[in-house]
Amino acid sequence: MDNLGWVQELIEAPDLEALGAILDARLHSYVERGASADERLLAERCAFEHEVRRYLSRAQERGYAYPRRFPRMPATWVDFVNQNKAAESGIARLNVRRAYESGRQAAAEAVKEGWTAPGPPATAQPFDPIAMIDRLVQDAVAQRLQLLPASNVGSISPAPEPAVSTRTEEAAGTKSCRMSDVLAEFLKPLDRKRKHTAKGRGEAAPVIQFAVDLLADPRMDELTEAKWKQLDEALPDIPNRDNIPRKFSETLFQRYKYAEATNWSKLERVTTTTIKNRYWAGLYKFVDFAIAEKHYRGPRPKFVCIDPENLAPLPRDAFDDDELLMLLKLPLFTGCKNRVHVWQPGGYFVQSHIYWGFLICILTGMRPGEVGQLKCADIRTDGEFYYFDLRPFDARNGRVAVKDLRNLKTNAAGRVIPIHPLLIELGLLDRMQDLMDGQEERLFPEWDVYKRKDGTIRWSQPLSKAWQYVKTKLKLDRADLTLYSTRHLMADWLDNEAIAQRTRDRILGHASDVRGRYGRKGILDPRIAAKIEALEPPAIKQMREILLAAKNRADAGELTVLKPY
Repeated sequence: MDNLGWVQELIEAPDLEALGAILDARLHSYVERGASADERLLAERCAFEHEVRRYLSRAQERGYAYPRRFPRMPATWVDFVNQNKAAESGIARLNVRRAYESGRQAAAEAVKEGWTAPGPPATAQPFDPIAMIDRLVQDAVAQRLQLLPASNVGSISPAPEPAVSTRTEEAAGTKSCRMSDVLAEFLKPLDRKRKHTAKGRGEAAPVIQFAVDLLADPRMDELTEAKWKQLDEALPDIPNRDNIPRKFSETLFQRYKYAEATNWSKLERVTTTTIKNRYWAGLYKFVDFAIAEKHYRGPRPKFVCIDPENLAPLPRDAFDDDELLMLLKLPLFTGCKNRVHVWQPGGYFVQSHIYWGFLICILTGMRPGEVGQLKCADIRTDGEFYYFDLRPFDARNGRVAVKDLRNLKTNAAGRVIPIHPLLIELGLLDRMQDLMDGQEERLFPEWDVYKRKDGTIRWSQPLSKAWQYVKTKLKLDRADLTLYSTRHLMADWLDNEAIAQRTRDRILGHASDVRGRYGRKGILDPRIAAKIEALEPPAIKQMREILLAAKNRADAGELTVLKPY
């Protein structure tokens, strides 16, 4: 009955902010009172602790930045848990002492009444009750929270327990923290100087959360070979999102349970590439972290299960010439309605970041995310050829700090790429000069960067979304045709021109063999550069006719030029 007041407040809270305000105030109040030596009050605090854990987990799932709204909550929360752990240890110790004293008095009474013979003198059999207590308290504390009932609070559905620092857990005397606690520490923002070491953790979070949900959030010392095998066998049974209602596809575990409940009606399994490169790789990254931080002391598991029903990876293919020309005949390239409605025909000519994004990808083979990051200073010349300089930094100018390096997909992505003359004819250098005159650093300032919940940045988002629209508009239903098909198209052109494999790899930013890591690090050999810039297969000749026709109309005033920046 004592808990009904704050339970009712939680039920009536309309949103995460209101709920957070209630929890923050009560946490502060509890911490100010200090640890409780009363079992009834401790039970109340433990029930409240459970609800805070639910709130923190839900806030994390929904991307709600509660530390910004309630800056004192993280520190108060740790203090609150520490007080509860200390109180549990004290009460458990006291209970064992009482039981021991009661047993000793009962034994003395039995001897006095003649029910049993007296034992040997205490000096002959020394006994230390404190040592016995120390052996028993550890198990008593570990089991305490599991025996306490948790309140069911309104709209806050049960969720895995969020993080409490492992150091806090160890200081309180518990044997092992839970998997969800280690996950929260795994995803915790690192010190700015070590930020780069957390790369890829956000992508691993969904599959680790799946493991937490599937295995009922076990303690790390409970992760036996059988548990890992259970997880390994479940991963191939996660369906892809197709034909799953949105409310049942927010997490991998929801998708897994939906497939189980519907007996896989109209559902398909994910590809083997997803299982290996996303699920297995994410779990290995998490396990390696847990081992390094001494949260997990067992052997590194090995994941091997693939279901025969899992889909085979679909190789990407290059654009056909007809598909490429269909794209370039759209209003974006020939005359559009206005800056916003670039896919509808009209009398305006807008060379937007989407316009240049498609053309640079086609004529250089660059990745969409690389195009979005381009700076005006990345366009360079050796006096004869123009090229994009995608190297992380210019080694001839000396070393730079890690924080100032370009965000590259791989080490091999740092390279120089000759700029095809068609891009220059369409006015790419004019754009660069206009922006530099306006003190603008980026080549495409209107290209918005996409920040994920884990803080990682994705530059390909605007062009990827545009491609999805174009693919639907043009009814390009070929499954192996993607935005990355522009890279395969350039690779095909290079192969047809018999360009050396080492040069091909350097242009596309592919990893090469050991020999590819040696040689000149600057611009390509002038003869090779001239050969690449002279690439003029029939498709490029037709591209030139379409694109320059629109550019000439704009220069003649037949189309109104609108600047996108």
